[in-house]
Amino acid sequence: MWPTIGSLKTYIVFYVLSMIVHMWLAIRLCRNRGVTWKAGLGLGLCYIWGMCVGARILYDVLNSRFDWHNYLDISFYFETGAWGGPLAYLAVAVVGVLALAQDRRMMLDVVVLTLPVPMILAKVACFVNGCCYGAASTVPWAMALTDGARGPAGIPRHPTPLYEILVLVVIMIVFAKLDQHRWKGTFMAWFVLLYGLGRPLTELFRASDELRMPLGPFSASQITCLAAAVVAAISIPFLRPQHGASTSTSLHNSVESRIESSPG
Repeated sequence: MWPTIGSLKTYIVFYVLSMIVHMWLAIRLCRNRGVTWKAGLGLGLCYIWGMCVGARILYDVLNSRFDWHNYLDISFYFETGAWGGPLAYLAVAVVGVLALAQDRRMMLDVVVLTLPVPMILAKVACFVNGCCYGAASTVPWAMALTDGARGPAGIPRHPTPLYEILVLVVIMIVFAKLDQHRWKGTFMAWFVLLYGLGRPLTELFRASDELRMPLGPFSASQITCLAAAVVAAISIPFLRPQHGASTSTSLHNSVESRIESSPG
């Protein structure tokens, strides 16, 4: 839509902004939960790796052009062509949390709570760049790509990046409504459930045949997302902290405080 801002590619501006925002959110969430800011810095670095290196590797693998020499060239990362950056981030960050964190449930929540806003910025990058464009449409909100965008210009299309932004806004609203104590350790599953249902819906309006399955009308990413959503929905009740355990802990803490405050 707006490929450049002056001499800079608009896509890169929003992409870099998403990394800065993620770093800030990760450090802030860690500090708010009594965790060292270094843990947030580590998550931010995982996100940068996922969006820069991981997304390029996944894109190249999917397009059968993987060449490890490319990833040693800094200029290569300023070219368009990325897929699955948040997925690469989650893979690295989850492994790091499981290996290093003391309170794994809380840190896994932080891993995913940092995602929606940066992902929205990344989708804005897609929108202004004209990639991930939708199918031709006559709906009132259809938008035509401009010259210089990655997709074909001049034909009104579904603004599919904006549809995915709506999915992420819904996820943010659900996160805000969930009590973080009662649902501790389940936010990852909630994210996979909601995004796993929303992403396939947005792909119904996309023009790209990326990852199209050889049989049937569904793409590989749609099937993968729906399968992940089913697994997440089943796992949420098992991941949620047991009420009895939290009650027992509260009772134990209450008894300890009474003993400490009693005279003599």
